[in-house]
Amino acid sequence: MEVSNVVTIPSFLGSKVAKKLTFTDQGIKIETAGPTVIIPTENINAFRYKVGLMYGYWFAFGRQYIIETKDFQNKIFEIKLTSIYGIKRKAYYEAWSKIYQLLWKYYFTSTLNYYAELYKISQVFEIAGVTFDTDGISWDKKNKLLWNEIAISNYRTYFMIYNANNIKQTKSCSFANDWNASILQQIIKAVVKQQKEIAGIQQ
Repeated sequence: MEVSNVVTIPSFLGSKVAKKLTFTDQGIKIETAGPTVIIPTENINAFRYKVGLMYGYWFAFGRQYIIETKDFQNKIFEIKLTSIYGIKRKAYYEAWSKIYQLLWKYYFTSTLNYYAELYKISQVFEIAGVTFDTDGISWDKKNKLLWNEIAISNYRTYFMIYNANNIKQTKSCSFANDWNASILQQIIKAVVKQQKEIAGIQQ
């Protein structure tokens, strides 16, 4: 089933549409009561996302659903949906989830494919602070893992890259804080899987 490329976000009170986002190959159009904002595709360089709880003295009273994009000049555009006391929580979560899916569909699947091609031709590149080389990955200029040493643990808000033979050699990647952590996660998974298949064939 084809997913619509339009996301409508209702106002906090009532059913009136507060914001409408349209995703196309040319970019993102954001319509509100104010001026329309257009983010061209060529300006969409990175993204990150999170769901954050809002706390009072004793308990969480709301949630914020946040997605941020960043351009090549490090200008950040934020979409933040805030639900208090459960009001619009389902609608805002569904909108947030759909925005995430459409970002992947229109902009970041091609980014993932670009990095996959760089890996295929043995080109050195960097994603989210991790450098890919011909024989493995490195970070912080002092940590390096060869392909056969890499292990991954995946969680809801982050994932861990670590040395399968030395658990102390670890890098944590947060979907909320690290730009393009999702892309890094996908390319790491794909490369590790491929390397294991190659090792199996060679054996």
